[in-house]
Amino acid sequence: MELRLNREEITAPEVIFSETQEQAVELDYVLPDYYPEIFKIIKCMAKPQIVSYSISGNKLTYEMAVAIKVLYCSDNTKCTQVIDQKLTYTKSADLGKTPENPRISIEPKTDYINCRAVNGRRIDVRGAVSAKICVWDLIKNEAVSDAFGSNIQLKKTPLTYPAHRLYTAKRVSVADNFALGTAKPPITSILRSDAVAVTNDKKVIANKLVAKGEAFINLLYTCIKDGIDSIDSVQFNMPFSQIIDLEGVDERYEVAAPAEIVSCDVSPTTDETGNATGAEISLGMIIPVTAYRVATVDVVTDEYSTAFDTESTKNDIKIEMIPQDINAAASVKTTAEYNEGELECIYDVWATSANTVSRVNPETSTVDISGNLIFTAIAKNTDGFTAVIEKDEPYEISIPVENISEYSTADLKVVPISCSFNLSSGNSIDAKAELKIIGTVQNAQKVSVVTDISVDEESPRLRDKDYAVKLYYPDSYEELWDIAKKYGTSVEAIAEENDLEDGCAACKMLLIPIV
Repeated sequence: MELRLNREEITAPEVIFSETQEQAVELDYVLPDYYPEIFKIIKCMAKPQIVSYSISGNKLTYEMAVAIKVLYCSDNTKCTQVIDQKLTYTKSADLGKTPENPRISIEPKTDYINCRAVNGRRIDVRGAVSAKICVWDLIKNEAVSDAFGSNIQLKKTPLTYPAHRLYTAKRVSVADNFALGTAKPPITSILRSDAVAVTNDKKVIANKLVAKGEAFINLLYTCIKDGIDSIDSVQFNMPFSQIIDLEGVDERYEVAAPAEIVSCDVSPTTDETGNATGAEISLGMIIPVTAYRVATVDVVTDEYSTAFDTESTKNDIKIEMIPQDINAAASVKTTAEYNEGELECIYDVWATSANTVSRVNPETSTVDISGNLIFTAIAKNTDGFTAVIEKDEPYEISIPVENISEYSTADLKVVPISCSFNLSSGNSIDAKAELKIIGTVQNAQKVSVVTDISVDEESPRLRDKDYAVKLYYPDSYEELWDIAKKYGTSVEAIAEENDLEDGCAACKMLLIPIV
């Protein structure tokens, strides 16, 4: 009887491109006439952000904007001034193949940034940023799911995995007006604006996803307080709700939709007296969406025939499970010292995450995250000048995660939300950063599946015809399948002969029928 095979197509994401691209940052800037001359540079900051990305054929193209802020003071005033510039770069990468259903991750970071005053009206900025790029595509694997004929015996394993995947990414803009409140002085100029976004709720409707969350915006600005030039800070919370088109998605899908801030533009708004007592904030965000639908299939992991010799081809495939969303909280403390005198007050403290590494630990069922938080404090010293203090604080955070294995991977980000601080002595600052750990943990397993079976009907299986039943004493670890395969009989025949309802071989003696 001719052997007939049924096959099942199993798709799994595979990394097709992984690379870190560097970009030099160079800015030669001359101050406008209405800016005061530079006496001392206080701080230079560069923040890269991915504005957009797309794939055409085998080429990935993305646009990266680098926002540069230089804080300085002039010779005739102790007021902090700000130079605000933005550089834009278009980069590309050859993926080596044209992906059919790509998923893209681009993580920018600042490698270093330096600034010097060439003269009182000109600055020279030099630095470098980089983008860590990873592109996945769905790879198709075939496995035998059933076979008929030639007295074939099959060992099957059920696999439950994300068989259907949908990807998209939407660029959105949200804006709102905020009042500083009566306790805050009016804005003179914006020194720093930063925002992070967290998706809190997702709802699937036919062919659409509703993603809701909250953006946390931190502002640092110059002002006049009690008739004296000063600096103040304020935080706003901006809720957002977006409808994202995703053809084919419905309630059967699990969805991940993290929000990524790509721009934060702040414009002071004035009241009827002409004072800037509010701000208009516009955020640009990219919301990448990944949707999964689970399916269960039976695949053949071993085979033999009770009548003929057989050969099979096997392939190890990695089966990914539904990703687990991670939305955890943590905090990191530090103490920073000011070594150039005494401090009068602290204006603001913020933290930036760097060198984040996530490691899956199956022994403890945790994901262990390590990295550095760079705390930056802006303060006023007793001479009345603005001072910047930085402290690099290493951290380790463990997050419990269910069902992780050696094949699991973690894609997590550590996002500082806010910082509390106090001046503990004349030159010592105690600070505490509140963090959000967001992302996914991808559990997986490796399965050796049969991809092809051939039967040699010209080579009958040799068997001893002197007996119809054999006595066998199994070891505790043996399975009925291995015993049946060894003697060329079937699992069902052994179970029926020995009244084994659960198919377990753990008994003192088995009767092996020779079929």
